[in-house]
Amino acid sequence: MVPLPGTIYTSPLARCLETTRLIFAKVFEQQKQQFRPIIKESLRELLTDHTCDRRSTRSWIEEHYPDYVIEPGFSEEDKLWTGGRWETFEEHTARKQQVLEEIFSTDENTFVALTVHSYAMSAILRAVGWSEFRVQEGSSVALFVRAEKVDQTIE
Repeated sequence: MVPLPGTIYTSPLARCLETTRLIFAKVFEQQKQQFRPIIKESLRELLTDHTCDRRSTRSWIEEHYPDYVIEPGFSEEDKLWTGGRWETFEEHTARKQQVLEEIFSTDENTFVALTVHSYAMSAILRAVGWSEFRVQEGSSVALFVRAEKVDQTIE
């Protein structure tokens, strides 16, 4: 049996925030565990010119998802979505690599959960060196990644 994740991370887009609640809130309540997902800006979907990729304001998120923890530095307005350009797959993968490194270097839990969109999942697969596959909308994927600290001391 897989234990509950010690930390839940989620994209700030409304559809992921709601999916996180639908998947985890009741289970955490039943297990008498505190439900406090962490919203991370960099977990969001590929940035495109589509309005569905623009996030809600911080105050809207705080009002509708008061049990969620918003990461430090999270702006009121969406500063990533411009509506004028598409993020490249390389840029998206680099963004996911950076957020994974941040999570793995600061979170001491053995199991963490990420609630992300399908293109974000593809970018995570690229970032960890796995074969990429297209995740169908509404699907759950169990991805086990073993993170190791690498000494990057330059002599």
